[in-house]
Amino acid sequence: ILRSESRDGGLTWSDAEDTEFPNPNSAVDFLRLRNGHLLLAYNNSMNSRTPLTVAISTDNDKSYPYRRDIVGGANTFAYPYAIQTQDDRIHIIFTTNSRTTIMHAVFNEEAIMDPKWQSE
Repeated sequence: ILRSESRDGGLTWSDAEDTEFPNPNSAVDFLRLRNGHLLLAYNNSMNSRTPLTVAISTDNDKSYPYRRDIVGGANTFAYPYAIQTQDDRIHIIFTTNSRTTIMHAVFNEEAIMDPKWQSE
């Protein structure tokens, strides 16, 4: 995944730079949560669209120490779209089965950040 920044409302942009996140030529989604944290939904692979992973930054895009696969396995998972509702829950919709099925994941930020919920 490449990153570029604008400091003038999108009139001009910095040169794109590599990030630490892999990408298999798949869509990603980026969301500023109500508490100011940043959420990135992406495929954590250079070769396939699985798993679909969520990463959270609490320091305004400097680091993403909190990561969790929200779905994985033999299928492909792509085109994530994330929103946060008034109850602070995060909803991500995404496609699977070669874009013939739409799935919906719902969780709160703590499910990503709390070590007891992390995948082994």
